[in-house]
Amino acid sequence: MNRPVIAGHAGCPVVVRGDSATRHGRVVVGVDGSEGAEAALTHAFAEAEIRGAVVHAVHAWQPPGLSTPAAGSGFTGEGIIAEKGAFLRRVLAPWRERFPRVTVAESIVCGHPAGVLCDTSTEADMVVVGSRGHGLLASAVFGSVSHGVLHHAHCPVAVVRPKGAAPEPA
Repeated sequence: MNRPVIAGHAGCPVVVRGDSATRHGRVVVGVDGSEGAEAALTHAFAEAEIRGAVVHAVHAWQPPGLSTPAAGSGFTGEGIIAEKGAFLRRVLAPWRERFPRVTVAESIVCGHPAGVLCDTSTEADMVVVGSRGHGLLASAVFGSVSHGVLHHAHCPVAVVRPKGAAPEPA
């Protein structure tokens, strides 16, 4: 069984260690508002507190299609960034209160989440991603951020699923 499959089948957080031994003092976490992201935030803040590291919360988004309704919706690049920034601050507020000694950095990046997290991993001690547990077929069809990050990150990756979530089926 390869590492991504093991991470997908585990019922607990799984950390897959990469080859990098460089220390950056940064734990990167992907934030999308899902249950998996909540679990990832819990893990990332705990890791950062133990390590004395910064939590770098990353919210990656992809622009809507350029269909007529999207083009005529009145959304501008600045409007989307402001909306995404407000979302990220709202999601992180309880974590900042719960972990007051942990410094938090925020990034809002237009791009595919797996690619953005892998790019950010070059300056991280660990990347933490949530797993929605779509299963092998859905992940193959829709793409799995955790799967992509496990394959291409430049540092250790922790895959965390929500409490009580069942492991992916074989």
